[in-house]
Amino acid sequence: MFSGTLVVRRIRNGWPSRYFSTTKGGESLRIAIVGGGVAGLSSALHLAPLVASGHIEGPIDIFDGGSSSQTGREIGVGIWSTAMDPFVESKEESHQLLIDELEKNGSYLRDVGYRTPKGHWLAKSRLGGSQPDLLFIREMDLLGSLRKALDVEQAKNTIRLLSGPDYKVKSIAEDSPEPWSATLKLGDKSVDSERDYHLVIAADGMNSTIRQKYGGHLCERSRLMGTNALKGPLDLPQHGELVKENWHTTGHVVATETQDREYTVFRGNANVSGMDVDLETSFQTWGEGQSMRFATVPMSYPDPDNPDKREERDVWFITIENKEINSESDPVKRKELLLEEFKGWHEPIGTLVRATPADEILMERALAHRHSMSPLANFNEIVTRILGKAVPSRGNGPAIIFIGDAFMCVDPILAQGFTVGMEGAAALKTCLESSLLSGSDHPYQPLAFDPILLRQELKERHDNRLHRLICLLRATEMVQALGQPMTGTLAGFISRDVIRPLMRLTPGFIKTPIFNAVAKYSLGLPQSFDGNKSRNS
Repeated sequence: MFSGTLVVRRIRNGWPSRYFSTTKGGESLRIAIVGGGVAGLSSALHLAPLVASGHIEGPIDIFDGGSSSQTGREIGVGIWSTAMDPFVESKEESHQLLIDELEKNGSYLRDVGYRTPKGHWLAKSRLGGSQPDLLFIREMDLLGSLRKALDVEQAKNTIRLLSGPDYKVKSIAEDSPEPWSATLKLGDKSVDSERDYHLVIAADGMNSTIRQKYGGHLCERSRLMGTNALKGPLDLPQHGELVKENWHTTGHVVATETQDREYTVFRGNANVSGMDVDLETSFQTWGEGQSMRFATVPMSYPDPDNPDKREERDVWFITIENKEINSESDPVKRKELLLEEFKGWHEPIGTLVRATPADEILMERALAHRHSMSPLANFNEIVTRILGKAVPSRGNGPAIIFIGDAFMCVDPILAQGFTVGMEGAAALKTCLESSLLSGSDHPYQPLAFDPILLRQELKERHDNRLHRLICLLRATEMVQALGQPMTGTLAGFISRDVIRPLMRLTPGFIKTPIFNAVAKYSLGLPQSFDGNKSRNS
């Protein structure tokens, strides 16, 4: 139980809202997280210690509009060590449990390489050690690990998970009389949430309800030149090339829209091990035209019938832009079409696809946001613009921050979506610590925190995260330019007939550091990075 004064606030929906405030100055920060996926659960776990210390009012409420039984898919996903290190460094019981579960249920990737469709190796590298670590784990086990850690915090009443259709967030109350907070509108009947919140964390994915409804009305767009389709492999932007434009209400659609990346992703778990197909190194193979790519990663996890044994699978990914395949609804025929398109490519590509049941091959269109979403510091002004009339409160209303795919869903080619979401959660915790632990006096009674300082810290966090995002976007464009030569273009000729042959002839001790540098850059790491904090490195 927390020390401090028990306070009973106004009645909402017939329930008195009780909370503990350890600060004599008044109300502590109340937080709602919209979305119970990887980004949302990670955010709650990172912020839980601030509840235990009394700087955030407990519990942090997670609103998950889905079912509490949702467990994710069996497909393998990658988590880079940059997302895991903050948990590794923490001494919190729930954080250590999370790392234990992740490492028990996943496996670290070591040897990686890049190949041509004929099987020629362009480059090889080794992860771990002085390079970042990459853990591969089934999506269902990633979510399961997070939920096990969450159970520890729920027992302490630092976090509360609210699942089901009745807790699906439709909007934020737009007529709140409170100057710095508002309730959430829940379910089909738009019932008010039990409590009002000072900070709303939108972690509800690419199609975020909060982003689509409130994003872009007052945002300032920061667009670094050179991140919207590089003209060539050397057309990189210089540091500080920044263009700023103000968005008004008419730009709301532009601010929140997604773009089609013009290819489809197919994913499967082949029921074979690396030894079965003589595969010691995971690899990516880059084709020519039609966005054709193939990648495979070995993955292992505990045998459900015998925890002392491990099941082995090869997770594979195909990207291609082919209207016939995209429009085929029969999984068996779709698999046959994929095999036909890739029949001239090296083994074990065909073997892995054939070893995967057709109805287990996932198919998703590659989509991405055009822009990242900055924090919303003045919710009431946004509502005034939307409604065309002033709101009852004289304050700014709740602050809103976006995490994970709600912040920006990027092109999936480098598969860093979950990593970016978990990194963002850790960055938010650091941001709130700076704001809530400042100890500075402020005139905003009865609040125990400074809402203006909170917004300043959120804005600074966003600006710092942009560097990480820009690194990923630039690396994505560069990989596509180098790895996907287009037939009939000068850039394609240079990439296919000049760069690739040179890469094959260049000694490994020269080209491997280049690929390592690109991997570090895509993760926003300095080139001086020389080791991981992951316990199995």
